[in-house]
Amino acid sequence: MRSVLSSVSKLYNSQQVKKINEVIHANFLESGDNSAEGAIKTSQVRFIRMHPIQSFLGPFIDFCHSANNEHFGFDLLTLTSSKILNYNTYNTDEEYSWHIDADVKSPIRDIKLTCLLNLSEEKYVGGDLFLFRDKEVKIEKFDPGSAVVFPSFINHRVSKITSGKRATLAIWMWGPKFR
Repeated sequence: MRSVLSSVSKLYNSQQVKKINEVIHANFLESGDNSAEGAIKTSQVRFIRMHPIQSFLGPFIDFCHSANNEHFGFDLLTLTSSKILNYNTYNTDEEYSWHIDADVKSPIRDIKLTCLLNLSEEKYVGGDLFLFRDKEVKIEKFDPGSAVVFPSFINHRVSKITSGKRATLAIWMWGPKFR
């Protein structure tokens, strides 16, 4: 079993977060979301193709690949500009209960890594990210402008927001089927 559960790094300052959010909000796609089977998800999810924000995501994507190279070692497929990303917002009393990120329908690929970028512009209380392997582990220092990367098969949750608003951008990095 891998000794590292996740990797976290501060990548963007508040002005950069604001600019990324501006571009995201101007380019949302029209589509609905499906939460993980059996999970309680009360947050809002919108979608955006990578292309409009790709020029801003270099540090984030580099961090995702570096974390994979240093800690996880998965074969990953190339990210393309047409990749659809999830933009998740959580308001007061919203949460996402324990779940994994997976797509069992695909015969040729699996989601290997969950990569989250905290794009919150206002302070919030709650909304902590927890991973579970043998015990519940709170991800520390996942502050606005920070990214976290972890294997998608790790059970995780976002605790209920008690005040403020939390926003994250999610990239699921795919690879060939696990064997």
